[in-house]
Amino acid sequence: MKALFAPATLLMNRMIYPVKFALLGVLAFIAFASLMLALAGQLNSTIQRAESQMRGGELMHPVARMIELTQQHRGLSSMVLGGNQDASGRRAEREAEVQRALERVASELDETQRNSNLWRQIGSEWSSLRANGMQASRSENFARHTALIGVMLHWQGELSDQYGLSFAPEAGSFYLMNAAVNRLPMMLEYFGQLRARGSGVLAQGALDTEARLALAVLNEEIGRGLRLVERDLLKVAAVRPELATALNSAVREMHAKAREVDQVVQAIVMQDNLRVMPAQQFFELTTAGIAIGYSQVYEVLLPTLDTLLQQRRDEARNTLHLNILVLGVALLIIGYLSVGAYLSVMGSIRSLRHGSQQLAAGDLRTHINLDASDELRYVASSFNEMADSMRGLIGSIKHNAFQVADSAGDLAAASGQIHVSSQRQTDAASSMAAAVEQMTVGIEHIARSANEADGLARHSGELSDRGGQIVAAVVEQISEIAAESQRSARTIEELGERSSQISAIVDVIGDIAAQTNLLALNAAIEAARAGEAGRGFAVVADEVRKLAERTANSTREITDMVGLILEGSQQAVTRMEQGVERVNQGVERAREAGDAMQLIRDGAEKVLSTVAEISHALSEQSTASNEIAQQVETIANMARENGDAVGANHQTANRLGELADTLQQKISHFTTD
Repeated sequence: MKALFAPATLLMNRMIYPVKFALLGVLAFIAFASLMLALAGQLNSTIQRAESQMRGGELMHPVARMIELTQQHRGLSSMVLGGNQDASGRRAEREAEVQRALERVASELDETQRNSNLWRQIGSEWSSLRANGMQASRSENFARHTALIGVMLHWQGELSDQYGLSFAPEAGSFYLMNAAVNRLPMMLEYFGQLRARGSGVLAQGALDTEARLALAVLNEEIGRGLRLVERDLLKVAAVRPELATALNSAVREMHAKAREVDQVVQAIVMQDNLRVMPAQQFFELTTAGIAIGYSQVYEVLLPTLDTLLQQRRDEARNTLHLNILVLGVALLIIGYLSVGAYLSVMGSIRSLRHGSQQLAAGDLRTHINLDASDELRYVASSFNEMADSMRGLIGSIKHNAFQVADSAGDLAAASGQIHVSSQRQTDAASSMAAAVEQMTVGIEHIARSANEADGLARHSGELSDRGGQIVAAVVEQISEIAAESQRSARTIEELGERSSQISAIVDVIGDIAAQTNLLALNAAIEAARAGEAGRGFAVVADEVRKLAERTANSTREITDMVGLILEGSQQAVTRMEQGVERVNQGVERAREAGDAMQLIRDGAEKVLSTVAEISHALSEQSTASNEIAQQVETIANMARENGDAVGANHQTANRLGELADTLQQKISHFTTD
């Protein structure tokens, strides 16, 4: 038996009582909590599934509306392609409504759902159908619409699976989901196909074998689908009698409208009566039937499903809260009893601890008396015997401790005097070493500053040399500029003289042009006197006169231009003379700058020589200071080592005195009398 419980005993022996009780409490809590967590996990899963299904039910509203509008768009497109152009306006309106419905559904989806392949396929096929759907034949348009709606229904099924609308643990919820999400949408799709095909046949006024068979099959599928929906709703009503009235009313309305449509389809298929009603009236009749179906989805099935899901979620929450309450009460009771046991044990332990503390404080007269009758009373009896034995031992030690304390005090006093003298010697040597070190640092700092000054003086000399060279070059360049400016002024003066000569020549040409004009006039007068014989001479005289006038005009223009050139030349000469004068002034200033730079260069050379001498002297002083600092540091180290040895002896003496005092103090705490 001991071997079996040895591990548990070993573990408990390593723990204090609070830890032991805490461990047992934690184990009990884990046992209860594990059961509670398992139950809470199931209930929480039920709650989350119900909330997810409720979210899916909310999303089914816009999805069903999108499918409904697409079905109407298919029927109106079939009517238009069948020849009924009056439906074009309504078709365009439905197309815009389908686009808005798609956008609304997209806004309700998360990123993953919007990026699914089926949703992308829906958007792609709808865009293609909008772009070129009316360019196809009526049958091809119908097939493309039907394929798109089939993808929508498939995507609706996958969406319902994601939100858990394909399964429910309760029969009523399961059959209601099946009817609202699977059965009724598929039946309404058959209804929509019948609307599109029937409207197209009536609008075209022709019924072929394929159309007849399709109408008959669709009519049969509508009846079968309606029976399946009715069966599921009856099962829901059987499980939930409070829902029977609303569900039975929904079934009756759908049956009534389906019978009206069946009569028209039978007349078309069985009797070839294509005038049983206009295509527009048939479209409205079937649309009314589909609208009843969707209204039952929107107003009865989905709200009823939401109610059932809310009830299931609330029931799960209530059950979860009840279990948490029961677990809390059980844990409180267990905790109360555990605290009682803990306080019972800890009461005896506190009594033992109080007695042990009194004994540790020096009261050797302490005895422990426990009220409990458990095993801890044996511990108290052993404690009392130990206190009696210690009382005799401590009395003997107390007598010898006083003698040791007196001898330790004398030794500590002698060591203290030696330690004080050694400490003063060490402090004096350290102060001297610090002073010499500070002086050495100052000399080195001055030496570094002198070296920097030497470098700066050398750099200043180089800069003054370069400045003198630059100033000399500037003086030379300015002199060349002045010479060039004087040559330019002379050239402009010569240009003015040439302009005056040109002006004189132009005046001569002007006089010649005036005389030529006068001669041409005289020639014209003489030609006129000559009559017919002088006509040719008159023409030549007229041309000469015109040439003379043009020459006079050109001469005046040249005179004006030469005048402007002469005036500009005079202004240029004046400004060039002013520029030459300023350039000469610049040459004089540059020469003065060159002289100043020479003086600066001479002063820099003297500074460089003086700084070099100072730097050499400081270098020698720094070397001597370093040697003195090393010798003083050696003396300080020797004094410090001597002080450390004396200090160690003093500490030993003090420690002995402290130990003797401590022993006296410890023994004085014990009360033996």
